[in-house]
Formats: sequence, C-alpha cells, structure tokens
Amino acid sequence: MYVMNAKILIYSIVISLAGVLADASFAQTAPQQSAALAVTPSGRVRKPESIKRAKLTRLKKDVALDEQQVQAVTPIIDSYVTAVQTVKNDASLDSHTRRLKLSDLRKRYDSDVDALLKPEQQQKLASIRAERLARLRGARAASETPRTAEVPESSPIPPAVQ
Repeated sequence: MYVMNAKILIYSIVISLAGVLADASFAQTAPQQSAALAVTPSGRVRKPESIKRAKLTRLKKDVALDEQQVQAVTPIIDSYVTAVQTVKNDASLDSHTRRLKLSDLRKRYDSDVDALLKPEQQQKLASIRAERLARLRGARAASETPRTAEVPESSPIPPAVQ
C-alpha cells in the first residue's frame, strides 16, 4: 500500500512539473505569435498576409484594377497593413493615441490609393466607401437604441411574471 501511494505521489509531482513547465514555455512564446496575427472583434485570428490578400481582392473587385494598378497598389497595401499591425501591437500607446495613429494611417492609405486610380475609379470607390460608412452608422444607431419590451395592457399575465 505504501508503494502504491509513493507511485501516485511521484506521478502527481511529475504531472504538476510538466504542467508548470508547459505554462512557462507558452508564456514565453505567446507574445511572439500574437505579434504576427490580428484578432478580429469576433475573435477570429487573421494573419497579415491574409489581410493584405483580402484588401487587394476587395479593391480589384470594387474598382476593376488593371494589372499595372495592381502592381502599384500592392506595396501600398503591404506597408499599410504592416504599419497597422505595428500600431495595434504597441502596448505603450493608450487607446486615444492608437486611434489617432490608425486614423492617420487610414487617411494616408486612402490618399495613396486614390492617387493611383483613374477619375471614374475614384468616384466609384468614394461612393462605395460612403455606402459602407452609412451602412455601418445605421447598424451602430440601430444597436444603440434602447430595446424595451412593452407589455400589452390586455395581457392576462401580470407584468412581474413576463
């Protein structure tokens, strides 16, 4: 019986040490992994390369870029996504400063992209952006309105039960 208890004690110690060592090694590698990944508000993890591809695909679809424009816009997208990731991962920034920097990056990105587009493409992109902004603001306004469930006065169930 004492041999069995000793074995259980030894196994418990080994398992505990393995768990502690695994936590310590994970804690050291986690910041390196998160620096290269972006997390969406829904919790989905996206790599910068997939973000760059998605931005290029969306721009090609929205304004029908030709091959020369694709070649010119690719470095702009690359530098923008890299700069955004750097700002988002900078723990020394407070939320207000981070928001300002992201806004400045976005304005510079928009102006750089607009400089590459033809006038009709610029108009189309401007209308698409305005439509997306209106849709976003409409969704935000709808989610901010208080939703009160009013109880009809002729309800047979008392309001406290509903």
